[in-house]
Amino acid sequence: MVNVLIVDDNIHYVKNLINFVIGKDSNIKIANIASNGLEALDIIKKNSNIDLILLDLKMPKLNGIEVINRISNMSLDNFPDIIVISGENSLINKLASNPLVIDFINKTDDMLSIYSKLKDYEEKQNYIHIKNDLSKKILSELISIWYNLAHIGTQYIKDCILVIYENKNPSLTNNLESYVYKEVACMHNVSFQKVKTNIAKATDFMYAECSMDILKDYFHFNDVKKKHT
Repeated sequence: MVNVLIVDDNIHYVKNLINFVIGKDSNIKIANIASNGLEALDIIKKNSNIDLILLDLKMPKLNGIEVINRISNMSLDNFPDIIVISGENSLINKLASNPLVIDFINKTDDMLSIYSKLKDYEEKQNYIHIKNDLSKKILSELISIWYNLAHIGTQYIKDCILVIYENKNPSLTNNLESYVYKEVACMHNVSFQKVKTNIAKATDFMYAECSMDILKDYFHFNDVKKKHT
């Protein structure tokens, strides 16, 4: 579920947008509406569940650019993402590098194009939740066989598993050094060798701490005396 705040003083435009979105997708919820920037800030202060703001730039009392600036200076646990709605390219260009602004909608875009952006956002958020849950599960499994969570190599192993999962290709386990390690190195902005070395160190620690009987049962090893790859 994605909770959306619409901030726009054009009531006709807002009604059309709401009716179109509600008719298309029950997982995109219009949580609130504001007709100016001051109302929007008040809603954001009182509601920590806003995921996404559709923000018009030209509004009375407080314009969209000032709204973004004030949100940036708020003390929030979770900052909402912002999709800017505007027909003014000069204003859009001022916000292109703002980290809160993830996309732009032109006022002349049809409702289907706007909905497509919302749907893409929803799917990305769903994947983030799935990935976070999977990361927790992987780390729990690694801890169960005595990998040290504080060791950076354990984090690298977790990310290697995620890379294989995201590519939907189990055969990548046969190409760790040629592909997977390089992907993880790019994710962490470190060298391929650092990933490889720290994974080996984390695994050596695991072998030193974990009972070989546990490893035999977990991995179905035939030879409990051998340090398997």
